Amino acid sequence: MNIKVVLEYDGTNFAGWQQQVLPIHGEVAPKAREELRQRRTVEGELKRALLEVTGQEHTVYAAGRTDAGAHAEGQVASFHTDGRLSPSRLVGALNARLPEDVAVVSAEEVPDSFHARYSARWRRYRYRYLDRAARPALARRRCWHVRGPLDVDAMSRAARALVGRHDWTSYCSASEPARDRVREMRSARVVRRGEFVELELVAEGFLRGLVRSIAGALAEVGRGERPPEWVGKVLQARDRRQAPRTAPAGGLTLMEVIY
Repeated sequence: MNIKVVLEYDGTNFAGWQQQVLPIHGEVAPKAREELRQRRTVEGELKRALLEVTGQEHTVYAAGRTDAGAHAEGQVASFHTDGRLSPSRLVGALNARLPEDVAVVSAEEVPDSFHARYSARWRRYRYRYLDRAARPALARRRCWHVRGPLDVDAMSRAARALVGRHDWTSYCSASEPARDRVREMRSARVVRRGEFVELELVAEGFLRGLVRSIAGALAEVGRGERPPEWVGKVLQARDRRQAPRTAPAGGLTLMEVIY
């Protein structure tokens, strides 16, 4: 069976989604090798649980490789398994073996052609700011506490320049291949919900560091340090050297993957 699972996780104590792999060639110092083994990843925890449940190792594909410290409410992964457990039983079996900061929310059998990453049409991320004077206690791992108040109207105007198909060189990690930096942003919204200001981005795919870099730029606009037009000018420059400070990972959550 080809199985699609939806997961949620608190990324605070994870080194991201992707399992750390030791290089095949070249020498690795013993200390560095041990550090790689000890880094917790969501993929690693899921594959370990699958091994304990089925007795077999699995190749797992994710819709998006979230950064270290980033969270998910709707991460999607897929894998093939022999079908000895129904999807409904698999949910309970995996959750009994997963750590408390990651859970499988649902599982279903899907056609063999389904692939968590390549079948996805859109991904929706949220970045959350808290601009009150007092620092957060309950939400401290799920937002960026900034000096406020933030000007949500100015941030909204700035975000409009992000919609469309663009070369994201200015906002993505320099490690991304230059040929892969063009992506379509379907929507970019900034709204206030209670005490929080939320940035919501929907795109066909997100490059490494993209959402956090955009969130950092919009924070500068919201604090009055930059005009709204500046965000679009940085985008058009296609120059990573003009990028703003990257926002902390804790405010970032993968909300949904749309197929």
